[in-house]
Amino acid sequence: TMTAGFPYDLNSPGFQKARELTHGEMDTVKTIKCVASDPLIFEPGEHWQYSICHDVLAALISVVSGLKFRDYVQRFIFEPLHMMDSGYHLNEKTRKKMAVQYRFVPCGGAISDSVEAQESGNAREGVFQDAGEDNEFILGEDYDSGGAGIISTVPDYAKLTAALANYGTGLTGERILSRHAVDLMRTDQLTRKQKEGHMWSHLAGCGYGLGVRTHVNQAESGVMSSLGEFGWGGAAGSTVIVDPSINLGVFYAQHTLNPREAYYQPRLRNVVYSCL
Repeated sequence: TMTAGFPYDLNSPGFQKARELTHGEMDTVKTIKCVASDPLIFEPGEHWQYSICHDVLAALISVVSGLKFRDYVQRFIFEPLHMMDSGYHLNEKTRKKMAVQYRFVPCGGAISDSVEAQESGNAREGVFQDAGEDNEFILGEDYDSGGAGIISTVPDYAKLTAALANYGTGLTGERILSRHAVDLMRTDQLTRKQKEGHMWSHLAGCGYGLGVRTHVNQAESGVMSSLGEFGWGGAAGSTVIVDPSINLGVFYAQHTLNPREAYYQPRLRNVVYSCL
Protein backbone atom coordinates (compact mmCIF):
# COMPACT_ATOMS: atom_id res chain seq x y z
CA THR A 1 0.00 0.00 0.00
CA MET A 2 3.09 2.28 -0.12
CA THR A 3 2.70 3.07 3.59
CA ALA A 4 5.65 1.12 5.03
CA GLY A 5 8.01 4.09 5.31
CA PHE A 6 10.43 3.19 2.52
CA PRO A 7 11.83 5.90 0.21
CA TYR A 8 12.57 5.45 -3.51
CA ASP A 9 16.30 6.14 -3.28
CA LEU A 10 18.40 3.87 -5.48
CA ASN A 11 21.59 5.52 -4.19
CA SER A 12 20.96 5.00 -0.49
CA PRO A 13 23.75 3.47 1.63
CA GLY A 14 21.96 0.10 1.46
CA PHE A 15 21.94 0.07 -2.34
CA GLN A 16 25.57 1.21 -2.42
CA LYS A 17 26.52 -1.62 -0.06
CA ALA A 18 24.66 -4.11 -2.27
CA ARG A 19 26.57 -2.93 -5.35
CA GLU A 20 29.83 -3.64 -3.55
CA LEU A 21 28.81 -7.02 -2.12
CA THR A 22 27.32 -8.32 -5.38
CA HIS A 23 29.93 -6.69 -7.67
CA GLY A 24 27.17 -4.87 -9.49
CA GLU A 25 25.00 -7.93 -10.19
CA MET A 26 22.48 -6.83 -7.52
CA ASP A 27 20.84 -10.14 -6.58
CA THR A 28 17.32 -9.16 -5.48
CA VAL A 29 17.31 -10.86 -2.07
CA LYS A 30 20.86 -9.79 -1.14
CA THR A 31 20.11 -6.24 -2.22
CA ILE A 32 16.94 -5.92 -0.16
CA LYS A 33 18.74 -7.39 2.87
CA CYS A 34 21.25 -4.55 2.50
CA VAL A 35 18.49 -1.97 2.05
CA ALA A 36 16.95 -3.20 5.32
CA SER A 37 19.80 -1.39 7.10
CA ASP A 38 18.60 1.99 5.78
CA PRO A 39 16.37 3.98 8.14
CA LEU A 40 12.70 4.41 7.30
CA ILE A 41 11.49 7.92 6.49
CA PHE A 42 8.43 7.58 8.76
CA GLU A 43 6.81 5.08 11.08
CA PRO A 44 5.00 2.35 9.09
CA GLY A 45 1.37 3.28 8.49
CA GLU A 46 1.76 7.01 9.14
CA HIS A 47 1.78 8.23 5.53
CA TRP A 48 1.62 7.23 1.86
CA GLN A 49 4.90 7.49 -0.03
CA TYR A 50 5.65 5.96 -3.44
CA SER A 51 8.61 3.72 -2.73
CA ILE A 52 10.58 0.54 -3.32
CA CYS A 53 8.12 -1.50 -1.26
CA HIS A 54 7.22 -3.70 -4.25
CA ASP A 55 10.89 -4.57 -4.69
CA VAL A 56 10.90 -5.65 -1.05
CA LEU A 57 7.85 -7.82 -1.80
CA ALA A 58 9.66 -9.32 -4.81
CA ALA A 59 12.50 -10.39 -2.51
CA LEU A 60 9.98 -11.81 -0.02
CA ILE A 61 8.28 -13.84 -2.77
CA SER A 62 11.70 -15.17 -3.84
CA VAL A 63 12.48 -16.33 -0.30
CA VAL A 64 9.06 -17.93 0.28
CA SER A 65 8.82 -19.61 -3.15
CA GLY A 66 12.47 -20.57 -3.56
CA LEU A 67 12.40 -19.05 -7.07
CA LYS A 68 13.99 -16.00 -8.57
CA PHE A 69 11.27 -13.39 -8.88
CA ARG A 70 11.57 -13.41 -12.69
CA ASP A 71 10.96 -17.18 -12.67
CA TYR A 72 8.01 -16.83 -10.29
CA VAL A 73 6.35 -14.25 -12.56
CA GLN A 74 7.10 -16.38 -15.61
CA ARG A 75 5.55 -19.51 -14.06
CA PHE A 76 2.49 -18.00 -12.40
CA ILE A 77 1.60 -15.06 -14.66
CA PHE A 78 3.26 -15.05 -18.08
CA GLU A 79 2.93 -18.76 -18.92
CA PRO A 80 -0.70 -19.21 -17.76
CA LEU A 81 -1.72 -16.10 -19.73
CA HIS A 82 0.37 -17.09 -22.79
CA MET A 83 2.41 -13.89 -22.59
CA MET A 84 5.14 -15.24 -24.82
CA ASP A 85 6.86 -11.89 -25.51
CA SER A 86 7.20 -10.80 -21.88
CA GLY A 87 10.07 -11.18 -19.46
CA TYR A 88 12.71 -9.49 -17.36
CA HIS A 89 15.98 -8.07 -18.73
CA LEU A 90 17.06 -7.32 -22.27
CA ASN A 91 18.45 -9.98 -24.58
CA GLU A 92 19.55 -9.69 -28.21
CA LYS A 93 16.09 -10.62 -29.52
CA THR A 94 14.27 -7.97 -27.49
CA ARG A 95 17.02 -5.39 -28.02
CA LYS A 96 16.58 -5.55 -31.80
CA LYS A 97 12.79 -5.11 -31.52
CA MET A 98 12.82 -2.42 -28.81
CA ALA A 99 11.01 0.81 -29.68
CA VAL A 100 13.00 4.02 -29.35
CA GLN A 101 12.40 5.77 -26.05
CA TYR A 102 12.14 9.56 -26.03
CA ARG A 103 12.51 12.25 -23.42
CA PHE A 104 10.53 15.49 -23.60
CA VAL A 105 12.68 18.51 -22.78
CA PRO A 106 10.29 21.36 -21.88
CA CYS A 107 10.97 25.02 -22.58
CA GLY A 108 8.37 26.06 -20.03
CA GLY A 109 4.59 25.83 -19.95
CA ALA A 110 2.31 23.11 -21.26
CA ILE A 111 2.78 21.19 -24.52
CA SER A 112 0.65 22.80 -27.17
CA ASP A 113 1.25 20.25 -29.91
CA SER A 114 3.39 17.18 -29.22
CA VAL A 115 3.19 16.09 -32.88
CA GLU A 116 4.68 19.42 -33.90
CA ALA A 117 7.41 18.97 -31.31
CA GLN A 118 8.37 15.59 -32.76
CA GLU A 119 8.28 16.71 -36.39
CA SER A 120 10.09 20.03 -36.11
CA GLY A 121 12.37 19.36 -33.17
CA ASN A 122 11.83 22.97 -32.16
CA ALA A 123 8.27 23.36 -30.92
CA ARG A 124 7.33 26.39 -28.85
CA GLU A 125 6.95 24.38 -25.65
CA GLY A 126 9.88 21.98 -25.92
CA VAL A 127 11.49 19.19 -27.93
CA PHE A 128 11.62 15.39 -27.94
CA GLN A 129 15.04 13.77 -27.75
CA ASP A 130 16.13 10.14 -28.08
CA ALA A 131 16.66 9.02 -24.47
CA GLY A 132 18.93 6.11 -25.44
CA GLU A 133 19.03 2.76 -23.68
CA ASP A 134 20.44 3.90 -20.35
CA ASN A 135 17.99 3.39 -17.51
CA GLU A 136 18.77 4.27 -13.90
CA PHE A 137 16.18 1.76 -12.68
CA ILE A 138 18.05 -1.20 -14.22
CA LEU A 139 20.36 -1.95 -11.32
CA GLY A 140 21.95 -5.20 -12.49
CA GLU A 141 21.35 -8.44 -14.37
CA ASP A 142 20.27 -10.27 -11.20
CA TYR A 143 17.97 -7.56 -9.86
CA ASP A 144 14.32 -8.39 -10.51
CA SER A 145 12.29 -5.39 -9.43
CA GLY A 146 8.78 -5.88 -8.09
CA GLY A 147 7.70 -2.45 -9.31
CA ALA A 148 9.49 -2.13 -12.66
CA GLY A 149 11.55 -3.89 -15.27
CA ILE A 150 9.17 -6.08 -17.29
CA ILE A 151 9.82 -5.96 -21.04
CA SER A 152 6.65 -6.64 -22.99
CA THR A 153 4.48 -5.74 -25.97
CA VAL A 154 1.07 -4.09 -26.09
CA PRO A 155 -0.76 -7.28 -27.20
CA ASP A 156 1.00 -9.32 -24.50
CA TYR A 157 0.33 -6.91 -21.66
CA ALA A 158 -3.27 -6.53 -22.79
CA LYS A 159 -3.71 -10.21 -21.87
CA LEU A 160 -2.87 -9.31 -18.28
CA THR A 161 -5.31 -6.40 -18.20
CA ALA A 162 -7.98 -8.71 -19.65
CA ALA A 163 -7.37 -11.22 -16.85
CA LEU A 164 -7.68 -8.50 -14.20
CA ALA A 165 -10.86 -7.19 -15.86
CA ASN A 166 -12.26 -10.71 -15.66
CA TYR A 167 -11.59 -11.00 -11.92
CA GLY A 168 -8.34 -12.94 -12.32
CA THR A 169 -9.21 -15.32 -15.18
CA GLY A 170 -7.38 -15.07 -18.51
CA LEU A 171 -8.86 -15.08 -22.00
CA THR A 172 -8.55 -18.85 -22.33
CA GLY A 173 -9.68 -19.74 -18.81
CA GLU A 174 -6.44 -19.67 -16.81
CA ARG A 175 -6.89 -18.20 -13.33
CA ILE A 176 -4.01 -16.18 -11.87
CA LEU A 177 -5.91 -14.50 -9.00
CA SER A 178 -9.09 -15.10 -7.06
CA ARG A 179 -12.06 -12.77 -7.52
CA HIS A 180 -11.63 -11.69 -3.90
CA ALA A 181 -7.97 -10.79 -4.52
CA VAL A 182 -8.89 -8.52 -7.44
CA ASP A 183 -11.58 -6.82 -5.35
CA LEU A 184 -9.04 -6.35 -2.54
CA MET A 185 -6.56 -4.84 -5.02
CA ARG A 186 -9.02 -2.16 -6.12
CA THR A 187 -10.32 -1.30 -2.64
CA ASP A 188 -8.91 1.94 -1.22
CA GLN A 189 -6.52 1.05 1.61
CA LEU A 190 -5.62 4.57 2.77
CA THR A 191 -6.80 6.45 5.82
CA ARG A 192 -7.52 10.18 5.61
CA LYS A 193 -4.17 10.96 7.26
CA GLN A 194 -2.25 8.69 4.88
CA LYS A 195 -3.82 10.46 1.89
CA GLU A 196 -2.16 13.74 2.91
CA GLY A 197 0.93 12.62 0.98
CA HIS A 198 -1.14 11.27 -1.90
CA MET A 199 -1.23 14.56 -3.76
CA TRP A 200 -0.09 13.88 -7.34
CA SER A 201 -2.50 15.79 -9.55
CA HIS A 202 -3.24 12.85 -11.86
CA LEU A 203 -4.39 10.88 -8.81
CA ALA A 204 -7.12 13.38 -7.93
CA GLY A 205 -10.27 11.50 -6.93
CA CYS A 206 -8.30 8.29 -6.40
CA GLY A 207 -7.30 6.27 -3.40
CA TYR A 208 -4.62 3.58 -3.38
CA GLY A 209 -5.31 -0.12 -3.25
CA LEU A 210 -2.75 -2.92 -3.45
CA GLY A 211 -0.20 -1.61 -5.93
CA VAL A 212 -2.68 0.44 -7.93
CA ARG A 213 -4.61 3.70 -7.81
CA THR A 214 -8.33 3.14 -7.49
CA HIS A 215 -11.10 5.56 -8.46
CA VAL A 216 -13.15 6.73 -5.48
CA ASN A 217 -14.60 10.17 -6.33
CA GLN A 218 -15.77 11.33 -9.76
CA ALA A 219 -16.32 14.93 -8.63
CA GLU A 220 -12.68 15.26 -7.57
CA SER A 221 -11.19 13.37 -10.52
CA GLY A 222 -13.27 14.83 -13.33
CA VAL A 223 -13.17 11.35 -14.85
CA MET A 224 -16.25 9.37 -15.89
CA SER A 225 -14.83 5.92 -15.12
CA SER A 226 -16.62 3.68 -12.63
CA LEU A 227 -15.83 3.81 -8.94
CA GLY A 228 -13.41 0.97 -8.33
CA GLU A 229 -11.79 1.31 -11.77
CA PHE A 230 -8.07 0.87 -11.15
CA GLY A 231 -4.66 0.96 -12.74
CA TRP A 232 -1.27 2.64 -12.84
CA GLY A 233 1.06 4.47 -15.20
CA GLY A 234 4.69 3.72 -15.98
CA ALA A 235 7.64 6.13 -16.08
CA ALA A 236 7.57 6.28 -19.89
CA GLY A 237 3.80 6.48 -20.25
CA SER A 238 2.50 2.92 -20.34
CA THR A 239 -0.87 2.88 -18.60
CA VAL A 240 -3.25 0.21 -17.33
CA ILE A 241 -6.99 0.86 -16.98
CA VAL A 242 -9.09 -1.96 -15.50
CA ASP A 243 -12.80 -1.99 -14.66
CA PRO A 244 -14.03 -5.47 -13.65
CA SER A 245 -17.59 -4.19 -13.20
CA ILE A 246 -17.90 -3.95 -17.01
CA ASN A 247 -15.11 -6.40 -18.00
CA LEU A 248 -12.98 -3.56 -19.35
CA GLY A 249 -9.21 -3.91 -19.62
CA VAL A 250 -7.05 -1.38 -21.45
CA PHE A 251 -3.30 -1.19 -21.94
CA TYR A 252 -2.00 2.02 -23.49
CA ALA A 253 1.66 2.58 -24.36
CA GLN A 254 3.83 5.48 -25.36
CA HIS A 255 7.61 5.58 -25.05
CA THR A 256 8.32 9.01 -23.61
CA LEU A 257 9.96 9.67 -20.25
CA ASN A 258 8.42 12.46 -18.11
CA PRO A 259 5.16 11.66 -19.94
CA ARG A 260 2.98 14.42 -18.40
CA GLU A 261 0.69 12.07 -16.50
CA ALA A 262 -1.47 14.90 -15.16
CA TYR A 263 -2.31 15.81 -18.75
CA TYR A 264 -2.80 12.50 -20.53
CA GLN A 265 -4.10 10.08 -17.88
CA PRO A 266 -7.46 11.73 -17.04
CA ARG A 267 -8.04 12.47 -20.74
CA LEU A 268 -7.19 8.91 -21.71
CA ARG A 269 -9.67 7.48 -19.23
CA ASN A 270 -12.40 9.86 -20.41
CA VAL A 271 -11.70 9.01 -24.07
CA VAL A 272 -12.04 5.30 -23.26
CA TYR A 273 -15.28 5.71 -21.31
CA SER A 274 -16.82 8.08 -23.84
CA CYS A 275 -16.63 5.20 -26.35
CA LEU A 276 -18.81 2.91 -24.24
